[in-house]
Amino acid sequence: MKFLKMSVVALLIASVGTVSAIEGDAVSTNEPAACAKSCPSGSKAGGESTCAISTALAKLPKMTFAVGDESLCCSEMAKVKSEELKKPVAFVVEDEKFDSEDKAFVALVAHTEKFVSDFATPHTCSVSGNTSIAGETCGCAVKAGEIASKVKAAMSKVTMTYKVGAEECSCPTQAASLATAAGTARKFVIAGEEETTCDMTARLNLARAKYKAAVIAMAADASESLESKTVTN
Repeated sequence: MKFLKMSVVALLIASVGTVSAIEGDAVSTNEPAACAKSCPSGSKAGGESTCAISTALAKLPKMTFAVGDESLCCSEMAKVKSEELKKPVAFVVEDEKFDSEDKAFVALVAHTEKFVSDFATPHTCSVSGNTSIAGETCGCAVKAGEIASKVKAAMSKVTMTYKVGAEECSCPTQAASLATAAGTARKFVIAGEEETTCDMTARLNLARAKYKAAVIAMAADASESLESKTVTN
C-alpha cells in the first residue's frame, strides 16, 4: 500500500500542466505531458493500480485548442501554429468551440462538475438490468450500493473552506462578511491545500479533487482485494 500512495502522489504532481489565467488566478489545462497516453504494458509492483488511476484522471474533461483544421492539446503549440497560419486560436471543450478562453473555461467547469456527478451516480440499464457506477458495471444491486457508498465516502472527505487573511472558516457567508470587513478578497481552499480567489477555479478544483479521491479510493480497494486473494491462494 505504501507503493500505491507514492505512485498516486507522483501521478498528481505529473498531472499539473500549463497554467491558463482567468480573473487573476491560475488553473491547469493541458501540456504535451498531460495529454492522454496509453498505459505501458507489463506493469509491475502496483503498476496496474497506478495505471488505472492515470487512465481515470485522463478521462476528466479538458480544454484543447484548434487552429484552422488542426487540433492541439498544448496551448504554447497552439500559439505558435496560430502565428504560423495567421489564424486565431479556438478553445475547445467537449467538442464545443469558443473564441474566448474565459468562455471555454466556464464550459470546462460545468462539464467537469457534470462528469464527476455522473461518475458518482448509479445508472441502471433498463434492458440489461446492470448498474454502472464509478466506471464499473455490475449486475448485483448490493455490490453497486457498496461501490456507491465508497465513492460517496471518499468524495465527502474533500471539502472547500475559506480564508480571509489569517482567519479560516467553513461558512461561505461568514467568509464573505470577514472579507467585506477586512476589505480584502476571500480565498477558496480545497482540501486544505489548493487556494484561489476565483470561485470558478475553486469549483473546478473541488470537482477534480473529489473525482481524484474517489478514483484513488477505488484503486486502493482493488489493490487490497488483490493482495487478499494472493495471500489466501
